[in-house]
Amino acid sequence: MRHWLAAIALLPAVALPSQSGRAQQPVTPAPRVQVTIDPPRVVVGQQATLHVIVLAPNYMTSPPELPGFQLRNAVTRQLQSVNTNEQRDGAFYAGVRFEYAIYPQEPGSYAVSDQKVHVKYAAEPPATREVDIVLPRVSFEAFIPDAAAELRPFLSATRLNAEQTIKRSSDQLKPGDAVTRTVTIAAEGTPAMLLPPQPFADVDGLKLYPAQPALADKTEGRTDVMSSTRVDSATYMLERPGDYSLPAIDIGWWNTGDGKVQQVHLDAVPLKVIADPAGGTVPIDGSDVSRTWSGLVDLIADHWPSVLVATLIAVALGWFAPGMARRAADYHRRRREAYRQSEAFAFDRLRRAVRHRDASTAYFALLDWLPRLKATSSRTTISAFKSVACDPALDGQIGAIEHELFARQHDSHRWSPRQLLRHVTVARRRLRLRTHRRKSARLPQTLNPVGASKAPAHGGRRPAR
Repeated sequence: MRHWLAAIALLPAVALPSQSGRAQQPVTPAPRVQVTIDPPRVVVGQQATLHVIVLAPNYMTSPPELPGFQLRNAVTRQLQSVNTNEQRDGAFYAGVRFEYAIYPQEPGSYAVSDQKVHVKYAAEPPATREVDIVLPRVSFEAFIPDAAAELRPFLSATRLNAEQTIKRSSDQLKPGDAVTRTVTIAAEGTPAMLLPPQPFADVDGLKLYPAQPALADKTEGRTDVMSSTRVDSATYMLERPGDYSLPAIDIGWWNTGDGKVQQVHLDAVPLKVIADPAGGTVPIDGSDVSRTWSGLVDLIADHWPSVLVATLIAVALGWFAPGMARRAADYHRRRREAYRQSEAFAFDRLRRAVRHRDASTAYFALLDWLPRLKATSSRTTISAFKSVACDPALDGQIGAIEHELFARQHDSHRWSPRQLLRHVTVARRRLRLRTHRRKSARLPQTLNPVGASKAPAHGGRRPAR
């Protein structure tokens, strides 16, 4: 009996070493993720930096897969990523530290939550494991300073300047010419997406053609200091003579370095559009004059009998009929002016411009020719001409030349002078024939004379009784 009691007393002593052995077995380390964001409160449009550190025991067999951290009403871009390692609780960890810049667009609270990171690591080399780790929730707040509450829209930056350029199609502006206004904003400390677009004002008498804006961001080296530019431009087509003014532009912004509101001012642009002289004048230099006189002398030497007869006739006319000479001169001047105002003269000028492959001159010559064609309705515009021409190939050529003149980014589809001239000629012939037929179809006014006739109704004969 004493031996059984001794054996039973030894059982706890035998069992205790096995339990302590199980308690001292090493625990398998698991991947770790740390998420922080700073500063916790930023000005709208300024950067809040999200730091994500992903660590795995031993080493990772592939880079961790992170979400894009895109937040509503915010712009997110990834910054640098750096490899890192450390030891914790006697275990070696290797991983990567990621940084993301978040630029809030509106005041309020922003939170990074319900996000996962996928990690593939060597748990017991060469065996690998894959795990999804839920990231802890972090948040920050964006606000607009009280001193800048009146800015509409609100814009913040560490540095900002703006400039404008004006490009005129000619020095002496006249109807049909074009003026392009370009506004460039350069800023530091904010992305280009947050730079405000410049609304170009509509001006009565000018046709506005805004272009697509150009945005660009640039980061300086490893400092992650962002500089951005935004370029807005618009072309004004001058429709009629007069004095015009493109309004001044004022851009208000919050200087985060000085902590105050600053203004950038761009002056108004005056435009004086003169009436288009009929046909214009072409200056002649001394070499042209000498060539003209030489040609005149050669002409007289080769045709002196005809010149002599013409001179005698001119003297006789000038001596005996000065009034007739003046009337003849007036007649020829009127004929010349009428021709310069005619549709044929404008179309000949358009044809020469297209053959010289000058897109700007050809387009404005087309605008000058359309009112004289008189084949459209009262609206003598490019759109009205295309609607009555009904030629898809012509629409494509006009669209290509407008894209080359007024779009900021040019594509591979360029206009063809030969195709444009051919389709415009066909449309001109068809529209002129249609106009001629429409005029011929009208009844002559002699069928229904206007006003009382002085002739007796019975031709002087007495009516029969």
